[in-house]
Amino acid sequence: MRRLDRQRGSARSQWLVFVAVGAVSAGAALWLNRPPPSHDASALRAVKAASSAQLALASGKDMVAGASMAGALPASLDGSSPPLLPTDGRGHLARTRAVRDFFDYFLTTQNEISPATLDALVRRQIAAQLDSTPAADETVTVWQRYSAYRTALDQLPQTSPIQSQSGAKLDLDALQLSLDQRDGLGARLMGEWNEPFFGAESQQQHTDLARLRIASDGSLSAAQKAARLAALDAALPPETRAAHERARQQQAALDAISQAQKQGGSLDTLRAQITQTLGPEAAQRVVQMQQADDAWQARYADYSSQRAQIDKQGLPPQQRDAQIAQLRQQFFTNPSDAMRAASLDRGSGSAN
Repeated sequence: MRRLDRQRGSARSQWLVFVAVGAVSAGAALWLNRPPPSHDASALRAVKAASSAQLALASGKDMVAGASMAGALPASLDGSSPPLLPTDGRGHLARTRAVRDFFDYFLTTQNEISPATLDALVRRQIAAQLDSTPAADETVTVWQRYSAYRTALDQLPQTSPIQSQSGAKLDLDALQLSLDQRDGLGARLMGEWNEPFFGAESQQQHTDLARLRIASDGSLSAAQKAARLAALDAALPPETRAAHERARQQQAALDAISQAQKQGGSLDTLRAQITQTLGPEAAQRVVQMQQADDAWQARYADYSSQRAQIDKQGLPPQQRDAQIAQLRQQFFTNPSDAMRAASLDRGSGSAN
């Protein structure tokens, strides 16, 4: 049960960050290991690959038009709208990172819905935004490439960056191999989309690895290490340095939201704490999502109480499952809500 609670908390934190800063890259590559099936380990790193908080907040109102046309979203995305897919003004898909952000928005639900349902959802949302334009088919093609890339990434041999025989020391060569494998997959499977999808992220990861090599070089004095690190930063393009600053700001946003949640308190307290760091608009989004999530959790608690009464009756499994399914439909008329409740039931050890 504690593990289930941690999963709920992680998912809620990930989503609240999405609400606050406007975009989360659920597919952001973990360069210490390939992405695990769960998003729990990747949520923190995902924020670093998102677009800047300032830009996301400014464009947040524009995003509303994008997705309500395509029907209900999964429960975890309730109250939100997908990012807008970019076009070049001539009806073709613009080759920018925003396309990946669109896909990654839906990938945050991959532990909530089946792969087939996720694929159908993405295709519906593409059609809702780009129907009757060349960009619609172009986006579907990129989605297929991205899906193939993610599948291939998950199938890479798992290499540990930790040398177990050397006091938990980082194996920088293993890290380098992991990065090179990812770069190779991107070039082979994403083609011309590799750079807009992964270029900045890959450069960041290679730079981080170079910093690790400098920091772990025992032949260098502290002053020499500082000089080399400064030279490494100075050699970065201006846009990369700006991206680093945005990443630091977004990490601060994540930290602010996590800290506010840990402190508990009223919604007014949560709003005040986040306003100090992210501003009133972001705070309002977080509070609205918190209210919606609290209401859902209260409904699930009521449902769980009645489900427990059915469990106590000692009914035959088939009859018991039928009654629980009927009860779930009474509490959760939205299919994605019902699926979410069923998933939590399984996590808590309840059948059906």
